[in-house]
Amino acid sequence: MPIPTYADAVRYVRRQPRINASTLSDGLGIRWSLALDYLERMERAGVVGAIEDDGWWPVARVEGPPVARKPGTGAKGTTLRRGSPPEAQRPAEAPALPPPTSAATNNDQQQLLEKLREAARVLMAERENMQKLRDACRLLIAEREAWKRRALAAEARMLTEEADEMDRQRFDALRRVLARELHPDYAPPDRGDLSLREALFKSIWPKVEQIERKGRSG
Repeated sequence: MPIPTYADAVRYVRRQPRINASTLSDGLGIRWSLALDYLERMERAGVVGAIEDDGWWPVARVEGPPVARKPGTGAKGTTLRRGSPPEAQRPAEAPALPPPTSAATNNDQQQLLEKLREAARVLMAERENMQKLRDACRLLIAEREAWKRRALAAEARMLTEEADEMDRQRFDALRRVLARELHPDYAPPDRGDLSLREALFKSIWPKVEQIERKGRSG
């Protein structure tokens, strides 16, 4: 990545109300000593004013002659030495900047995001499985109710058939009784009411057969 030039530094500084070497160094991502060199050049060019007591340069908003000052000399004779560590030359009043996000932190955040996505996929799969189980339970309940209805209908048919069979058995028993009592062939030879028995049989038996036909047809 190319090192920001002096012109880049001027454009950055003109957007600030005041500037110091630490702020310019952090803002452009350059060494503190190079930021100090840029600011000294800006002071000579009139881009910034003379350094103040707190170590900050006011950014000039209008063109004007530069304020005379010995190069490398701060306010009240304080000498800014190049090459010294930033901690020794940074003013006490300079605001603390947040530390840059490290690659490890980004990696941890990415791993956490992937875990959350995986947990969301697992949750969606479990929800789909639960819905499938609910559908299967509803189907089983419907089948059970259908079998129950068929069983009740079969039981009802069986009871009806048993009742019909009992009715047929009673009717056959009654039919046999009538045949023995009224049919002329079953009459004792010594009885004189043979003609009466024959007349009754001819009158009643067609009705018995008619009832029997209706029972068989339905």
